[in-house]
Amino acid sequence: MFGKIMVPLDGSKLAERALGPAVTLGRCWQAQLLLVRVPVYRQLLVPGASGYGMFLPEAERQDSRSEVNAYLQACRSELGYPRQMIQTRQASGDVAGTIVDMAMTEAVDLIVMTTHGYSGFTRWMLGSVTERVLRSAPCPVLALRTKSTLQRMVVTLDGSALSEQALEPGLALARGLGAEVTLVRVDQEADLNAVEMSLLSLSEPELSRHLATDDCRAGYYLECLAEKYGGPDFPVATALLSGLPAQGILAYVDRHDVDLVVMATHGYTGLRRWVYGSVTEKVLRGLGCALLVVRPPADLLH
Repeated sequence: MFGKIMVPLDGSKLAERALGPAVTLGRCWQAQLLLVRVPVYRQLLVPGASGYGMFLPEAERQDSRSEVNAYLQACRSELGYPRQMIQTRQASGDVAGTIVDMAMTEAVDLIVMTTHGYSGFTRWMLGSVTERVLRSAPCPVLALRTKSTLQRMVVTLDGSALSEQALEPGLALARGLGAEVTLVRVDQEADLNAVEMSLLSLSEPELSRHLATDDCRAGYYLECLAEKYGGPDFPVATALLSGLPAQGILAYVDRHDVDLVVMATHGYTGLRRWVYGSVTEKVLRGLGCALLVVRPPADLLH
């Protein structure tokens, strides 16, 4: 499933947390690991005798390249992964743009990276580099936010072919990590309790039957997917919720201590960029756990 896995690094311990999950997944598919670092160069100011300084950007750049190469080689040696299966790359330029472009040219199947979060009340925002990579990457991106292991996973669905694009990458990830999986669908239409449904059946029997039928179809849809992708050695649970999609997903994640949410995004292409659909955007910014975002093929986005 994932033949080549990219891990962007910035020299920090936080970024290096992505290495463990990447190695675990790499071993499942005998995948090649690609360790990438895009240094941010600083100009070197050398004081002069007259009191004025002189900038030597090339000297700083050469030193930085040597240090970055040494850092990448050290990471490579410490992973406990076959050395011939690890590649290293360094490049200059815009960090997020370089990561995305390299993922394209190197035919990367999965990007695993951590993100710098800033807490505020019960929410936090993605760091700018990770968010930009999530918005533009040509392959699934696994954004890690905490040190916790990924043992409970949710794949969000809405009944569309586009949302189902998240199934195979998400379930492959679950198998590789040994995670429990629940397929979750949130329907807005039938947000009625049992008493309200009974009253509705008396006053509007046709509407009541229609809502009940929709619920049955949605539940059957989830059960069919669970049977298709699960098995005795890999059980897949389902959960049909009612309410607003983003709020329903976030509430379910909080109640069930979910470690990872997997979702496809409704993207719109244009000038090599795309934006999230409103549900993905709201989940992205309200989520407190790891996230796997899958960008569907271009023909499903129109």
